[in-house]
Amino acid sequence: MIQIESGVVFPSHRSMYPFADMLPGDSFLIRDRKQADSARVASIRFTKRQQPEWSFVMRKVEDGWRIWRMA
Repeated sequence: MIQIESGVVFPSHRSMYPFADMLPGDSFLIRDRKQADSARVASIRFTKRQQPEWSFVMRKVEDGWRIWRMA
């Protein structure tokens, strides 16, 4: 189930994922497999286009899939 939140500032960039705001070791959880696959592909595109020195990794965790910024 997706949680509804109020008062969250709308990002100025197009991505629906917070890649640009992440520091090494930061991660976020996605519960849906299709959305997790979409986020994984988006992370690859983000690194190629905006931050080639960064890297992300996705792993299955107990309650979904988690994407970490590694470098």
